[in-house]
Amino acid sequence: MSRFSSVAASAVPLILGAALVGVAFGAEGGTELTRTSVAGALMVLASGVVVAAAFLWGRPGAIHGMTTLLLFALLAFLTAVSILWSIVPELSYVEAGRTFSYLAVFAAAVAGAKVAPRAAPKLLVALLIAAIVPVLYALASRVWPGALAENEVSNRLGQPFDYWNAVGCVAAVAVPISLWLGSRRTGPAIGRVLAYPAMGVCVLAILLTQSRGAAAAAAVGAIAWFALVPLRLRSLPVLVLPLLAGSAVAAWALSKDPFSKSLQALSAKEAVAGDFGALVLLLIVLLVLVGAAVEIVLERREPSARLRRRVGVAAVAVACLAPLGAFTSVAFSERGIGDRIDELVSETEVAPQEGGGRVFAASSSRGKYWREAFRVFDDRPLEGVGAGAFEKARLRHRNDTSVTQHAHGWLPQTMADLGLLGLLVTTLLLLAWTLAALSATGLLPRQLVQADSDEVPPPRRDWDAGRIALVTLALVPLVYGVQSLLDWTWFIQAPTAMALIAGGFIAGRGPLGADQPAVAASERPQSLRPDRYRIAGAVVAIGTALLLAWTIWQPEASDRATNEALALRDERKFDEAIAKTEHAEELNPLTPDPLLVRAAVDTAANRVPEAQENLELAVIRFPGDWQTWYSLAAFQLGTLDAPEQALETLRGLLYLNPHSGPGRQLFLDARARQREKAGTAEPGLNE
Repeated sequence: MSRFSSVAASAVPLILGAALVGVAFGAEGGTELTRTSVAGALMVLASGVVVAAAFLWGRPGAIHGMTTLLLFALLAFLTAVSILWSIVPELSYVEAGRTFSYLAVFAAAVAGAKVAPRAAPKLLVALLIAAIVPVLYALASRVWPGALAENEVSNRLGQPFDYWNAVGCVAAVAVPISLWLGSRRTGPAIGRVLAYPAMGVCVLAILLTQSRGAAAAAAVGAIAWFALVPLRLRSLPVLVLPLLAGSAVAAWALSKDPFSKSLQALSAKEAVAGDFGALVLLLIVLLVLVGAAVEIVLERREPSARLRRRVGVAAVAVACLAPLGAFTSVAFSERGIGDRIDELVSETEVAPQEGGGRVFAASSSRGKYWREAFRVFDDRPLEGVGAGAFEKARLRHRNDTSVTQHAHGWLPQTMADLGLLGLLVTTLLLLAWTLAALSATGLLPRQLVQADSDEVPPPRRDWDAGRIALVTLALVPLVYGVQSLLDWTWFIQAPTAMALIAGGFIAGRGPLGADQPAVAASERPQSLRPDRYRIAGAVVAIGTALLLAWTIWQPEASDRATNEALALRDERKFDEAIAKTEHAEELNPLTPDPLLVRAAVDTAANRVPEAQENLELAVIRFPGDWQTWYSLAAFQLGTLDAPEQALETLRGLLYLNPHSGPGRQLFLDARARQREKAGTAEPGLNE
C-alpha cells in the first residue's frame, strides 16, 4: 500500500502538468467561445472532484484561506450580477462563466493544501512542465513553421496561444521555478541539471516574443528570488549562464527578417528554420552540459560560508539596486523619466518598431486603450458597464478604427467593466491573499504571527526545503500579476490556471510551521470510510461543479443551435429553423443571435412583418449592441426599401460605434437611396 501511495504521489506532477498543458492547447488564446466553454467546463469538473476528495479524505483541523476564497467568490458573484446592468449581457454571461471556472480552480487548490500541505515541490514541478511545454512548442513552431504555424503572420512567437504575450507570461512564470529547481539541495541531480536548459529556453522565448510585460515580470520574479531566498550562490549560475546563452541565440534570430518583421512569407521562415532549430538544439545540449558541470563542481567542493555570505550580500545588493539603477539611468537620460512615462500612457503613441529594440522601448499603444477604459469608467463609475463589456463600450470612445477586445491591463479593465465595486473587491482580495502568502511563507513579522497561547512563542522559520518551495510557489502569482498589469492575460485560461493553483495552495496552506505538529500527527493512514457529513459535503461539491459546468456550456449550446437554424434555413426548412432559434433563446436568453437568426429565417420565408418584429425586439432587448441596430437598419433599407427609417435607426448605431465601417457604408447607401427615391418622385410632383 505504501509503495502504491509513493507511485501515486510521484505521478501527481505529471498528471497536473499534463492537465494544464491540455488547457493551454485546448483553450488557446481564450477568445473562441467553443474552446473557452469546453476548457472552462472541464476545469470546473476537475476542480469539483478535487474539492470532493478533500471533503472525503481531508485531514481534520482548521481550514485556512477562507477569507481569500470568500472574497474571490464575491468577485465571481459581482461578475455574474453585472449581467443585470451590462450593456452587452451576452459578454457578461461568458465572463461570469470564466470567473466561476477560475474560482473553482482556486477552491480546488485551497482544498489541495488541506489534503497535502507539503505538496509545494510537486506543484512546482507540475507548473514547470505546464510552462515549458508551450514554450518548447512556440520555439518548435519556428523550426517547422509550415506544420505548426502556417497561418501565423506575426514575427513574434505566439503559438499555442495565438498571442505572444501569453507565451511570454508562461515563460516568465517558469523563471523563479527554474531557479528553485536548479539551486535546491534536495531532490535528484537530474532536476538541477535540467533547470539550466529550462531557464535558457524561457529566456529565449521571452526575447523572441518581444513582450516587455513578460520581461518585466520575469525580472521581478528573479529579483524577488534573490532578495528572499538564501541560495544565491547556487542560483547565480542557473540564471546567468542560461541568460547569456539564450540572449546570444535571440540576438542571432532577431537579426533575421522572419523574427524581426511581420508578414513574412512562409518560404522566408523556412529558409532560416533549419539554422534556428540547430541553434536551439545546441542551446539545450550546451546548457545540459553546463548544468552537469556545475553540479559536479558543487558536489566535489562546497563553497565556504564566507564565500556564500559575500556572494549573498552582493546578489541581494544587485537585486535591490537594479531597479533603482534602471530608474536613475532613465531619469538622467536625455529624454528623462517624464518623457518615457508619456510614451507609455500617451493616447496618440503607437507601438514601437519591430525588432530586438522593441523590448527596451517605452512607447506603446496601451495608453490609448487605458484612456478609453477610463472614459468608459466615467460613464458608470460605480458599477461599470458589465463584465467583459469594455469590448463594446469602448467603440463610442475610440478615435480610430483600431480593434481590441480588452483594455490590456487588469486595472483599467476592472474599472471599466465593474467600476468602483469591482476595484474594491479585487483590492480586498489582493490584500487578503498577500497576508495569507506572507504568513504561509514565513515572511510575516514574527510578532504578528498568532501563537497557540501567549506563553508559546511563534515557531522557528528556518530556510528549509519546504519553506523555499513555498516562497517559490508564492512568486508564481506575483510574476503573473505583474504581467497582467500590462496585458489581458486574465482572459487566457492556461497561465491564469497556473497562477490560481499556486495562489490557492499558498492561501490554503496556513501559517508556516504553526501546523507542523498537526501535520505530523495526521500523517497516519486516514480512514477510507468517511462519515455522512463528509459524504454530504462531497455530494454538494460534485453537484455544484456539474451545475456550474452546465451553466458555462449554455452560450456554446445556444450558438450551436443558431448555427443549426441557419443550416435549416438554407435547406428551406423554415419551421424547423424557427424551432431551433426558440431553443437557442431558451438556452441563452442573454444573446440577440436567436432573434437575428429568426429574422433571417422569416425573411427567407417571405414573412416580412415577423422578421421586422424580431429585429425591433432585438434592438429593444439589447440596445447596447450596435450589431442589433445594424441588422435592423440593413433590413429597413434592403427589404423594406425605407431609407428614412434606416437612417433613423443608424443614428443609434453611429452613437454606439461612430467609427463603424459597415455602419458608415450603410449610412451612405441609405442616403443615396433616399436621394434616388426623391429624384424619382420629382417629375410627378412637378406635373
